[in-house]
Amino acid sequence: MTPTGGRPHHGGTAPRRADDRGSAAVELTLLTPVLLLFALLMILAGRVVSAGATADEVAHAAARAAALERQAPQAEAAARQVAEASLASEGLTCASHTLTLDHAGLSPGGFVTARLECHVGLGDLAGLDVPSTVTISGTSTVAVDTFRGEP
Repeated sequence: MTPTGGRPHHGGTAPRRADDRGSAAVELTLLTPVLLLFALLMILAGRVVSAGATADEVAHAAARAAALERQAPQAEAAARQVAEASLASEGLTCASHTLTLDHAGLSPGGFVTARLECHVGLGDLAGLDVPSTVTISGTSTVAVDTFRGEP
């Protein structure tokens, strides 16, 4: 026995007190919901950032396709076709989307701007109080080749 009346202490570890037993399980039980919420928030942030980058890429592809055309109706059709194909190939699922094309500068040396608005569904992220959809937009401006001929 030691002078304080307790058990003798041998080695480099402190003796465990009886009231500390089970505290790790309680701490884990309390922290699990917080860790799950944090993981869901990271997934949400990743999806929104990824969707924004994809929207920019799709807008760029649409603007480029429009800039290669010589007439406004063909530019509109090419931009929409490329945007649909790009959305499908990139895997961005939009509940609905809108492509706006500014092709006033379709002449050589001008600029074509495409803006894509995509409503991305987030309803599958259960446990978070987020809207069921979020609007992601992407914009790109492309120069029309200065050395091509006039329409």
